[in-house]
Amino acid sequence: MQANAQVNRQGLPYKWLVAIVIIIGTFMSILDSTIVNIAIPRLQTAFGADIHSVQWTITAYLLTLGAMTPAAPYLANTFGIKRAYITALGAFTLGSALCGLSWSLPVLIFFRVVQGLGGSALFPLSMTMLFREFPPEERGVAMATLGVPALLAPALGPILGGYLVTYAAWQAIFFINVPIGIVAILLSTFILREAHLGARSRFDWLGFITSAYGLAAVLYGLSETSTDGWGSTTVLAAIGSGALVLAIFVLIEINIAQRGGRPLLDVRFYTNRSFAASNLGFVFVMFSMYGGLFLLPIYLESLRNQSAFQAGLFLLPQALAAMVSISIGGRLVDRIGVLPVVIPGIILLAITNTLLASLSLQTPYGWFDTLLILRGFSNGLIGQPLMVAAMIDMRQPQAIADCSTLLTVVRSIAGSLGVAGLATLIQTQTQIHYVHLAEQVTPGSATAQMLTRLQALLMTHGLDAQAAYHAAILLVSRMVQSQGYMLAMRDAFYLTAALCVLALITVLLVRSRPRPVPAEEQQAPSGTERGVAEPALAG
Repeated sequence: MQANAQVNRQGLPYKWLVAIVIIIGTFMSILDSTIVNIAIPRLQTAFGADIHSVQWTITAYLLTLGAMTPAAPYLANTFGIKRAYITALGAFTLGSALCGLSWSLPVLIFFRVVQGLGGSALFPLSMTMLFREFPPEERGVAMATLGVPALLAPALGPILGGYLVTYAAWQAIFFINVPIGIVAILLSTFILREAHLGARSRFDWLGFITSAYGLAAVLYGLSETSTDGWGSTTVLAAIGSGALVLAIFVLIEINIAQRGGRPLLDVRFYTNRSFAASNLGFVFVMFSMYGGLFLLPIYLESLRNQSAFQAGLFLLPQALAAMVSISIGGRLVDRIGVLPVVIPGIILLAITNTLLASLSLQTPYGWFDTLLILRGFSNGLIGQPLMVAAMIDMRQPQAIADCSTLLTVVRSIAGSLGVAGLATLIQTQTQIHYVHLAEQVTPGSATAQMLTRLQALLMTHGLDAQAAYHAAILLVSRMVQSQGYMLAMRDAFYLTAALCVLALITVLLVRSRPRPVPAEEQQAPSGTERGVAEPALAG
């Protein structure tokens, strides 16, 4: 408390001290969810694995975030927000160090899960601390503050990761978190004040187990469709059992809530129209955002032969555009409401994804960066305002904490679905397009003529006819493979554009401004004082 009193005497309000502290921890956590993207080709080479296997280094982390995030309110209630936050920082920092020490791909994926265990609590605890300190009329600014790391980190991740992968080693993308984590732990220890959300409650172990298994099983089943096919026993069993267990999870949570207990996730919030519509739109948008962040480095490195660092530099304008738009979006939400900000952002994102679907192997880099600028600007107008819309009717501290947990789960699960889903789509569609293109190689076709010219050119360099023919076939096959990969990536961007249209439809149901607070609710004690968590369910 002495340290807190000292910093307060310097004139900086405590709410901004909280914002500064959590920006560091949140930036580190979200940065790591995307920094691996730029290293995917390098990891494939280091471990001799295909893209389907390596994508689990991203998906496992995001899935762990989604599965473990619901435990954050319990940890905050039991140990206090400050202790829970510092513990999460410590676990994340340790997991980062272990990832850098990995000696095989399965070990790396396992340590990514360990890392996700710590990172899972950082974002919901950060949102809770911000919303406790900022009044309702400043929530747009508060979310814009949290949105700086939330949008900037995914965009800057490829730049930092690309530099480390190109000029150091892939292990450095994990070791970089260690000093940042130590700084965040020290600042949190000396600046943050301890607080509890409410009375202690029993942990919902049954809900935790069913949600974790259900989410993991569905995601695993979807990712395996690229290798086993939709009709395989493994895929059907994983998706079917996961969906069934998730349905049981919902029934368990409703039953606990109706009996007055503390469910892992209070699904009753989905009876609130604005919260439900915002969440659904959030799913579509996050699928598009995280999926795009996964695709863009692959396009630059695998198809345009750029180094990891060069690819990261190409993605820099996207980060700068996001920085500008998120500062604008947060202030506009407070002044004119959510919908006038979100709707133009989604329309711009849909248009940008459609234009990205027209990329080719010869697209000028200037046009490519223009599209990235538009994409980054649109992201800043969507993500954080949708979070504000989801909690626009939530006033009690406990309800805010529960909603922030749900939103973080949705963000992580949608992100993991985006990465796994688009990786699966690309792997499947690449083979389809490759076969289709190969069937067009007939006598007299343009490809056949190219094959003949390549053979003649190779023969002028000293190869005999047979060797030149086989070498020409290999070169043409690689060209056809690259074109098939490019066409598959176009399919993926078309899918993200279609999801943006669905997001636009759903957000039309979002409440743009908070409902007036009834007089009796203004006089009622807060959720912290009562020690209960009653969600606002009015539609």
